[in-house]
Amino acid sequence: MPNPKHPKNRVVDGVARLVHEFLKRRMEKVESDISAFLNVNPFLLSSLREFHSFHTVRDLAEFLFISHMSQGHATGFGKLVDEKMLPQVFKTIKLNRTVRRERKLSAAAYNEIDHIVNPDSKDDWSLLSVKAGAWTIQDTAAHNLYSAFKQIGDFQLYGKEIVVGVFYGNKDSLTNKYDILKGINPRQQDQFVVLNHVRVLAGKAFWSWLNGDEEQTQEWVLEGTKAGSEAAFTAGVSTVIRDAPQRLAEELAKKYGISLEGNIDWLRLLIAIND
Repeated sequence: MPNPKHPKNRVVDGVARLVHEFLKRRMEKVESDISAFLNVNPFLLSSLREFHSFHTVRDLAEFLFISHMSQGHATGFGKLVDEKMLPQVFKTIKLNRTVRRERKLSAAAYNEIDHIVNPDSKDDWSLLSVKAGAWTIQDTAAHNLYSAFKQIGDFQLYGKEIVVGVFYGNKDSLTNKYDILKGINPRQQDQFVVLNHVRVLAGKAFWSWLNGDEEQTQEWVLEGTKAGSEAAFTAGVSTVIRDAPQRLAEELAKKYGISLEGNIDWLRLLIAIND
C-alpha cells in the first residue's frame, strides 16, 4: 500500500485532489446558462467568419465555447497553482494582509510578492513571485517588478532571496522582461542596478526548488494533474461537454432573435447587441 507521507505521494495525491476540484468547478460553469457569461463582439466575429469558417450560429457557438472556455481554463488553473497548490501541497504561505502585518512586510513593494517559501525557517525562508509562462509579463510590468524588488532589497527584508517562479517553460524560453526585473537591461544599464538577491527559475528548476531541490517534482505534479482529470471525467461529464456547443447555439439564437438554421444575419446580430 502506498505511503501517503512519501514525498511523491504527498505531491501526486495533493495535486490530484485540487485538479479534481478545479475541473468540477469548470464543469459547473458549462452546466449553467453558457451565453450569460459570454461577450459577443459582432465586429470581431464577422471579420473572422472566413478565417475560422463559421457561418451558422452552430459554427459560431462552437468557436465561442472553445475560445471562451480556453481562456477561463488558463486563468483558473493559474489561480489554482497560486492560491491552492502552492500553499496546500508545498506548504508556502500566501502573502495576505494578516501575514504581511505579522511579518512586517506591509510596504507597497511587497504587493508584487505572492508567497513565503519555507516560512517556518528562521534563516532559510524566501519570497516568491509566481508567473505562469514566458509571456506573462510585459515591459511595464517588468519595470514595476524591478522597482519593487529593488526597494525590498533596500529594506533587507526578503529572507534568503526573492525568486520569480515561472511554472511552465524553461530559462531559454523566457523573454528579456525576466532580465529587466533583475536589473539587467543592456540598452539602459546605467539606469539599473543588478539585483543579486533576485533569481528567476522556470519550469523544472522552479518546481525542484519549491520542493527542496527534488528533481522529479514536476513529473509528480504532472502525474497528479492526470490523476485528477481521470477522477473528474466520467461518461456523464463527457456528455455535458459534448452537448455544450449545441446548447449555446440555441441560447444565442433565442437571446439575439436570430435563426438557428442558415447563415448568420450579421446585421440583425449587431442590432440585437448594440442597439
